[in-house]
Amino acid sequence: MSLSDLEVFVDAPDGFLPRARWALDTMLAPLGRRAALTRDPALSAGAALAYAAAPVEGVPTIPCSAAALEIFAAERALPADAFATRECGHGSAVAAFPADPGAGFAVPFDLVASAFALLACWDERTTGERDKHGRLPYAASMFAVNPALRIDAPAVDVYVALLRAVLAPRLVALGLEPQPAAGWMWDTGKAGAGHAVALTHDLDNLWRWTARGFAATGYRSARAVRHGNGAVLRRELGDLGDWFTRHLPRRTDPFWTFPQLLGGEDARGISSTFFVIARHTHHSDGNQPETYRKLRPQALALLRRHGREIGLHGNDSDRLGLAPLSDDRSLLAGQAGTEVRGIRYHYLRCLYHETLPLLEQAGFSYDSSLAFAEHEGFRCGCSFPFRPYHLGEERPLDLVELPLTVMDGTLQEPHYRGLDAAGAERAAAAVLDNVARSGGAVSILWHNNRFDRRVSRGYDGVYWRLVDRALREGAWATSAGAVVTRWREATGMNGLPAPGLDGRAT
Repeated sequence: MSLSDLEVFVDAPDGFLPRARWALDTMLAPLGRRAALTRDPALSAGAALAYAAAPVEGVPTIPCSAAALEIFAAERALPADAFATRECGHGSAVAAFPADPGAGFAVPFDLVASAFALLACWDERTTGERDKHGRLPYAASMFAVNPALRIDAPAVDVYVALLRAVLAPRLVALGLEPQPAAGWMWDTGKAGAGHAVALTHDLDNLWRWTARGFAATGYRSARAVRHGNGAVLRRELGDLGDWFTRHLPRRTDPFWTFPQLLGGEDARGISSTFFVIARHTHHSDGNQPETYRKLRPQALALLRRHGREIGLHGNDSDRLGLAPLSDDRSLLAGQAGTEVRGIRYHYLRCLYHETLPLLEQAGFSYDSSLAFAEHEGFRCGCSFPFRPYHLGEERPLDLVELPLTVMDGTLQEPHYRGLDAAGAERAAAAVLDNVARSGGAVSILWHNNRFDRRVSRGYDGVYWRLVDRALREGAWATSAGAVVTRWREATGMNGLPAPGLDGRAT
């Protein structure tokens, strides 16, 4: 199945028309449709949907908010508390730009403009606040300044559900085929397969116990003594003891966890994507560049034997210009002996309006970097892949954004959420439950250093229980590349040949 055209009458200014088309196309894709726009009022009565300042008689109409158009044209930030819970005949939604509830609109708010603000990361566009890694901090995001807008509850998914409800009787009245079931893109022939979870792993470091690793343990231990932090001191000394009694005799390391990781996935018949650093250009790229360079060929050969997808783990230089980005993609492809289609930036150092256009120019098929390190959830308010919008050229990019919704470091690190294993599992499961309900497709990230029984502090078990839970619920658990290829094919984007249904290279 592929997308079919849905006639939509749009009465919006020329300057907002491409943005409205993009927002509509993004929300209609999960419903098996794409917008075929008409601006001729004489043809409006035959449309399936309308987006206009006044209701079109007989046609379910979404209000086009003059206030929204003014904000976007002036490139101003949305007012604090712009998003609020809005009630309508089909339920409630957290949205901005309300309309008169008695005016006769299908929903009493501009869901097109609300979706645009979320999907285009308007908060990043309109504030210059950045953290030490150059990212928009969660505290400065629209989620932080709008209490009703929860990052763990994808608002755009609710807009999609509202459109489904609004369109259903109209399609019947027009004699058009009904909408497919939620998650139609991800049906693999298995009972209940209606959503997808891309399993991904970032290889930040490959070996802990090097000279630098011992020095880092010594530094952290000394700092713990100075600050009277007994818990940290016990953990560091315990890790050292574990190396001496367990790893040293076996010549193993708590970061080289490929046997556990690949073995567990292979036993379940699933695949995953590994994002690998091509070269180190800055101290923030990793504190053991020589060891990484030495072990990378062995790691890549192992991943290739197990049929895993290799993506680029973008370094500091890769976010600054096209030349280093293209060079690193080619370099990693040569090292891995395979094409590199996807990217995730180290430290999630990816800015929507600056970095993503570079990825399109460099020929990447997809990115999976847009997330807040501080909190799990849906950075762009949706649980499905989409094409990001290029504001500078007023068009969608030829690039797919695969939402990154759950990262182990977000859940575990004390400077982020600081959750124990049980709390992390509950938080991650709640996010993935939203994906299952919407029929979406997202990625989750578990680093290789969280598969050692000691270092992981229970997070290895969290990963396997989340994966097993997704499989029981009929999810398609596979590589990021396989998910993106399926989405590209279903939506009519020109993609590369798909891997097999299990996500392995063919």
